[in-house]
Amino acid sequence: MPVATPAGDLPPRPLMPYSMAGALAELAVAGCLMELGWRGFASGAGTATAAAAAVALGCVALAGFAALGRFGPHARALLRWAAMGALAGSFASAGALISRSAGYEALMGAAVRTGAMVTAGDPTTTSFGSSIDAGWYGPEGGFPVGVTLETDELLGSGERLRCVGRVERLADDEWGRRSFMEGKVAAVRAVHIEPERGSARAPWDAVRERVLSALEPDGNPARALIAGIVCGRTTELAAADADASFSRTGTSHLVAVSGSHLALVSALVMLVLRIIGAGPAARAAVLAVVMGSYVLFTGCAASALRSLVMVTAALAAQVGGRRAHGISGLALAIMVLAAAQPGVVYDLGFQLSAVSVAAIHLLFGYAEALLQGCRMPRAVASPLALTLVAQLATLPLTVPIFGEVSLVAPIANLLLGPLMTALLVAGLIGAAVSVALPGLPLVWAPALLLSRLSLFVADALAAPPWAAVTVDPSTVGAPLLLAPYGLAAAAYIRWRLPKPRLLIAGSLAAVAALAAPTAWMACFAPASITVLDVGQADAILVREGGSTLLVDAGVDEQVRYALARQRVTHLDAVVITHWDSDHWGGLPDVLDAFPVDRVLVAKGAAADAPREVKEGPSPLEEIALGSVIRVGGFEARVVWPHGEVTGEENGESLVLDVTYEGAGGALRMLLTGDTEADEANAYADAVGDIDVLKVGHHGSAASVDEEMLAALTPELAVASAGEGNAYGHPSREARQLLAQAGCPFICTIEAGDVTMFPDDEGARVATASPCPIDARSGYNGSATST
Repeated sequence: MPVATPAGDLPPRPLMPYSMAGALAELAVAGCLMELGWRGFASGAGTATAAAAAVALGCVALAGFAALGRFGPHARALLRWAAMGALAGSFASAGALISRSAGYEALMGAAVRTGAMVTAGDPTTTSFGSSIDAGWYGPEGGFPVGVTLETDELLGSGERLRCVGRVERLADDEWGRRSFMEGKVAAVRAVHIEPERGSARAPWDAVRERVLSALEPDGNPARALIAGIVCGRTTELAAADADASFSRTGTSHLVAVSGSHLALVSALVMLVLRIIGAGPAARAAVLAVVMGSYVLFTGCAASALRSLVMVTAALAAQVGGRRAHGISGLALAIMVLAAAQPGVVYDLGFQLSAVSVAAIHLLFGYAEALLQGCRMPRAVASPLALTLVAQLATLPLTVPIFGEVSLVAPIANLLLGPLMTALLVAGLIGAAVSVALPGLPLVWAPALLLSRLSLFVADALAAPPWAAVTVDPSTVGAPLLLAPYGLAAAAYIRWRLPKPRLLIAGSLAAVAALAAPTAWMACFAPASITVLDVGQADAILVREGGSTLLVDAGVDEQVRYALARQRVTHLDAVVITHWDSDHWGGLPDVLDAFPVDRVLVAKGAAADAPREVKEGPSPLEEIALGSVIRVGGFEARVVWPHGEVTGEENGESLVLDVTYEGAGGALRMLLTGDTEADEANAYADAVGDIDVLKVGHHGSAASVDEEMLAALTPELAVASAGEGNAYGHPSREARQLLAQAGCPFICTIEAGDVTMFPDDEGARVATASPCPIDARSGYNGSATST
């Protein structure tokens, strides 16, 4: 990290080296070629076209050197580095694509059991077992073919085995693409595993295994955190859900092995070397060996490798009598890593590490001087500047993936940073002692105390509902995402501090512009019922003013994003109609992201609630036939089921008759869960005439019939279904019956979110996407797209 400057002084603008042009060119070329190769691989066309394009582009880059003489010295240096980067990216990508293609053909051309598997890295646990990276060596040996090995048992790194299993081509989805970029060409589902004699475990893996065996992280969040921060193993931490608080507080980087870990290790080693009087060359050599060993020990994360290359370059400069330059070291690290593994350009850890380090080296001094100019003490300004610069630089990368912005990250980093540093020191000491003197009972005591304290602070900071804000990635446009980079570029080019009053006014104006729409909706939202577009699942939002009710919670995190784009900040209640996963599966995400006062289920269904719901933060309550839920001016009355249920069958779904009468008009909508015509005919006569029908069971063939539609006489029908779903929902039979009844029909597949507002002449409808209304007769109300 750059050295702090005196209070109030703006340091000299950091130099942007020519080598950065080479790094950016290499990343751009490798990214394009590897993406082209993946598309060919996924479609079955192969990677030959992309490999040929890579070779051709490399030849063009070579030829470009001949034309450099006609430019000035600065332009010549810039273009030389860019050509070098393009050349490296081209030939590295060609080699990677050719090796992947050859490896895939070898794997598919031979039985898996004829070769040996060697595992690498740490396993990932899932509800279906575990998976771990592995290299497959054919009968004749040679280079390993990267695969994902899926097993029912937990394997460790460096295990050599033979297995009988099923080889599956990488799926043409984000998971398959990520696996391909990491060097894997297939997934192997193991049916039977036989360990081989001998071990492929490296010395550092054996030491790591001894440390983890002494630590015993399984089932203990405090020990799991130590395993993550000291050994780089997060398997147990993720299984215990202990990392959720670090994610919500924006402090996950403190757990992941990165440059800060290496900086601390190097500082400890340098202290020892200075005490024993080692010379500069000896210190550099020992430091390089120790840090390289630690990177291998912790699993060779991309961020750790980047830091290792940077530190090695700095040590080489020191030994050669030259001044180390952080940005030049970063450029060199990027070029080395991209040449070794061109798919690293798509690795999120690498992206976050490179972007945050670049921002810190370029803008830390500016941000620190800016905060000190606002009369902030340096003791606070320095760590706060570091956190803000890194967080703003990584927002354009994290928001589209995680859909969350931590508001407490600056405070959390100030509090947890020193704690986690002390934890790392105590953990390293504990690890060293446990290897040298196994069996000492108190070796982990200091680290465990610091770990428990770190978890307590992280949980406390993550608990408030405003700790992190959920953002729907689909609603955040490129201009807003790239705004931090625009501000950074303007600050770097201008390199002049704004006046404090102007800075404060601008910051307040920006916060107000971002928060005002949400604050307005939280207090003054118009009366409406919205069928949310959450894929092949159900989630319906009923709201007026600050009162909100969610009926069903989708199947996954899509419901969290849907509520965010509707600018929901709090839910008075969530009704789960029944225990099908496409109606409750997203509830844990909702409970994590929003304050929820209570969760309501049918009478008798609470006993069969999933563990995630029973152990959730909101109390579980039962409602029965005739129960009424009030939401602003809405009344939602339970009309089905007629008795106690377990909630495990579609026909046992809660059905709500939702009515509204106010100055702006009236609205009556029937929310049917997954009930179909058989159940509806038992309650339709009691409900009578309605305005809008939420078609049951996503519009299945049995969701409506003539008798039911005659009793309800809906003026509009809405269904929630996912595009390309395997069930064919909404069915042609349901569409035809609705059309014959003269009932217009809208589905979230075409319309996105569908919102009904009370109106004097029938419900007023707004859809997120323009779509035709499917009916033989026109809709009497009004319909618009938003």
